Amino acid sequence: MQGTLKSTYVVLFALLFFFLTIGFFFNSSKQWLQELPLDLAAEIMGILLVVFSIDLVLDAEKEKERQRREIVAFQQLRRPLERHFLLLFSLFKAAVAGKPEKIYQDVTDFFDDYYYEQIAFLDFSKKVSMLKFGEMTWSSYISWECWQLHESLNRTVEKYALFLEPEAITLIEELNNSPFIWLTLQSARMYQLEKALPQQNNESLFLDQIDALAHQEIRNIIREHIILFLGLIAVYNQKVSQGDRLQLTSELWSEASTPPLGSGRLGVQ
Repeated sequence: MQGTLKSTYVVLFALLFFFLTIGFFFNSSKQWLQELPLDLAAEIMGILLVVFSIDLVLDAEKEKERQRREIVAFQQLRRPLERHFLLLFSLFKAAVAGKPEKIYQDVTDFFDDYYYEQIAFLDFSKKVSMLKFGEMTWSSYISWECWQLHESLNRTVEKYALFLEPEAITLIEELNNSPFIWLTLQSARMYQLEKALPQQNNESLFLDQIDALAHQEIRNIIREHIILFLGLIAVYNQKVSQGDRLQLTSELWSEASTPPLGSGRLGVQ
C-alpha cells in the first residue's frame, strides 16, 4: 500500500510539474489552449490533496492498529512482570529481620540501598515453599523464575516486534540479556552438569553458596538488572490502562504469603 501511494505521488508531481511548465512557457493565440495546462495542473493539485488525505487516514488507522497490538503485547507481560517482582521482593522479605518502618507506595520504593544491604543476608541453603512446586532451594527458585521471564520476553518480541516501539524492544532485550539473567540461567545448567559429573574438588560449580548474595559483585549485577526491570515496568504502566498497571498490594507482607518474613535470613533457624 505504501509503495503504491509513493508511486502515485511521483506520477502526480511529475504531471503537475509538466503542466505548470507548459502553462507558464507555452504561448498560444487560442485562450482555451493557453489555459488548458493550468486547468489540468489545478485538477492534479486537487487529486494530490485527496491522495494526501487518504494517506493521512491510512497512516492514522495503521498507527491506531499498531498501538492496539502494542497494548496487547504489554498485557501479555503483566503476569511475567508480576512474578518477577514477587521474586525480587521475596529475596528481600526472606532476608530482612523485620518489616521496615518505611511506607512503600510504589514498586520502585523497595529497591533502595537498604534492599541491597538486606538481601546479602539471604541463606541459599534454606528452602522456599512454592504452592505449585512445593519446597525448592532459593537457587532453583531464582533460576526458574528468571527462565520464565526470559522465555516470556522472547515470545513477546518474536510475536509483536512489528508493533513495539524501538525503545521498548531495546529495553526488553537489554533486560533479557542482563548479566543477572545470564548468570542464573548458566548456573542452572552448571548445576545439572555438577550432578552428572563426579566431584572434582570441594568447590561447587553452581552458584549455591550459603551467602551467595553477600558478594558485592553479585549484588551489583542484581542492581543493574533491577534498574532495567523497573524501566520496563515504567513503560508497561504507561502503555496499559489504569486497572492493568502493576501496583503494590497489602498481601505482600501478609504472614500467610510466601516466604515468611525473615525465613531465609542467615543464622535464623
